[in-house]
Amino acid sequence: MSNVESIKKFTGKEIRNQNIKECSLVSDLIKTSLGPTSFDKMIVDEIGDITITNDGANILKRMDVSHPAAKILVNLSKQQEEEVGDGTTSVVIIAAELLKRANDMMEKKIHPSTIISGFRLGMCHSCSLIREKLTLSSSHMDLKSLLNAAKTSLSSKISGVNAKKFSLIALQAVKSVQVQEKNSQKFRCQIKAINFIKIPGNSLNKSKLVDGYILANSKASVMMTRVSPARIVCLNFDLRRPKMPLGMQVENQNAKEIEKIIKKEVDLIKNQVKNILQAGANVIITTRGLDESILKFLVKNGIVAIRRVSFDDLKRIAMATGSKIQNTFSSFNLQKNLDPLLLGESEEVFSQEISSYEIIIFRGCRFCHAGTIFLRGGTEYLLEELSQSLLDSISILKRAIEGNKLVAGGGSVETALCVSLQNLSNSIFSREQLPILEFGEALMILPKTLIRNAGLDDNEILTKLRILHTASFTKKFLGYQYFGLDLSTQKIQNNFLQGIVEPVINKIKCIQIATEAAITILRIDDLINIKKKT
Repeated sequence: MSNVESIKKFTGKEIRNQNIKECSLVSDLIKTSLGPTSFDKMIVDEIGDITITNDGANILKRMDVSHPAAKILVNLSKQQEEEVGDGTTSVVIIAAELLKRANDMMEKKIHPSTIISGFRLGMCHSCSLIREKLTLSSSHMDLKSLLNAAKTSLSSKISGVNAKKFSLIALQAVKSVQVQEKNSQKFRCQIKAINFIKIPGNSLNKSKLVDGYILANSKASVMMTRVSPARIVCLNFDLRRPKMPLGMQVENQNAKEIEKIIKKEVDLIKNQVKNILQAGANVIITTRGLDESILKFLVKNGIVAIRRVSFDDLKRIAMATGSKIQNTFSSFNLQKNLDPLLLGESEEVFSQEISSYEIIIFRGCRFCHAGTIFLRGGTEYLLEELSQSLLDSISILKRAIEGNKLVAGGGSVETALCVSLQNLSNSIFSREQLPILEFGEALMILPKTLIRNAGLDDNEILTKLRILHTASFTKKFLGYQYFGLDLSTQKIQNNFLQGIVEPVINKIKCIQIATEAAITILRIDDLINIKKKT
């Protein structure tokens, strides 16, 4: 302990109050960004760059959170973004509300272990109820249901006519990369093959889905022509003379000898390029540069070469066309031709110029159709926000197709769970009775926030919603379990019939991650700060 200057220790009630306060501050910051009537946040970083967004994941990612408990909440909420693609805001809001109610129960002398046990029981009951009673499942999700799921995801980010247009774009993009598993009726969506190209200028209405993979700002090193059919080789190395290591040089008084050395180096590369061409390749893509003499050789043989492509783009093209990335010349035999099976194939490759930007399009790829969402808009901020919104919608569609299950949105699930948990707490007489009841009430923070963001009276609307869901436990009124909020019409309605739906996995993961985040923070009873000598 000789190198320790001081130790500060916070225990019990003090540390719990501090943790809950910090988590509540994070929740309050993004609470108004939930729902179709949400508000945007303007974020200015240390160098003055401006971001305008209402996406919870984007806001949390750019926030400088220093408190340990708030960091735990933010990090666990990122799991929702990684696993589902949407619902990060909901995770933070539910977790913060659970912590507030847990703090109130601890003020009433209820032990944290009892609260944690009750929260776990509430989480398990909620997830079970969603899977068994609140889902709409089918062997093959129809296009209308998928389009409604995309609209629901985009409703809080894109409004009006544009929401319908971009929902359709997202659905078409996901369907273009959907593949069926062998010997199975299940589908998988390779959404990594979907590319986004953002070019400022023109209006949002000019955005579209392009059939093929697009490279932007990748200058073709020779005069670009239409190549059909295209046989593509992907290289992750230089097609230039190797440079001498730092501190090494070749000295020779005879200029002819130096020319011979340079010529030998160039000839070595030419021989490798000849091996590639003899395999049938007519399009060469490399992440590095091309030597001028190699360019002349390629022009003479009518080969298209594209240089300085990002490695991410190269991987996507290789995946879509079936090519195998070559990392070094030694990856194939110097004496033999490149194996034609290592080449990718597409129906055509051609270039096009849009608003002074040159783009190169790979269409009709062999292994995957590889759609590209081509976005136009007034500013770069708008395009960045739009691409993030579409990515969230695409992730939701992927989960809906792969899971084949949907639930009603608009606070329908949360209200049904709250009523069910209330009935459960009334039926048991253990010490977990109150925590289970409070768990259900904490879930109601989502419909409350949706109503408040719309500027409506939450007490009247929620009372009506509770009555309908209480009645849904009888067979006569079973259909009321799908009733929720429609903030565009300010009415309570059957959200399944009206198309306000989302994937089951979204709700289940949201509740699970929020509960685990709250429990993780509740289990902390000591904070020890150790400062070492400088």
